[in-house]
Amino acid sequence: MKLIVGALAVALLAGCSTTPIPLGQATPVPKDRVFSHQVEPSEPFGTIVVARDTGSMGGGCFLAVYLDGEVAARIDTGEVVKFRVPAGDHLVGMGIDKKGGGLCSFTDMLKEQSASLKPGQVRLFRVGGDQAGFDIRPSSIK
Repeated sequence: MKLIVGALAVALLAGCSTTPIPLGQATPVPKDRVFSHQVEPSEPFGTIVVARDTGSMGGGCFLAVYLDGEVAARIDTGEVVKFRVPAGDHLVGMGIDKKGGGLCSFTDMLKEQSASLKPGQVRLFRVGGDQAGFDIRPSSIK
């Protein structure tokens, strides 16, 4: 009986995690949900790419993508968004979409990562989650 209960608990927790999506399979975030950093800056710049994992965790809820403390896009599961930012140091974050509703807007969660870009550099990030909640992390998944 303990074995059955343990196996069931593991299965339930595994069902709550998300799965990374290769960038070539991700759907671009529609333009009406991207708010900034779409035009090439006149000064040297790099590109920040944020992809959101697939999976049922948080499905049906957009998450906000932040750049330097400002909402830059609203991203859904399996989507990707690219931002052109001046070379230098930036903060890339994700949080609850304050324009969302229901269970998707019950907290003020904000998690950030630093991103230092050289001219022409591309930095990849992924938004994913598990039983501990959502997070944004650097990524090597192309």
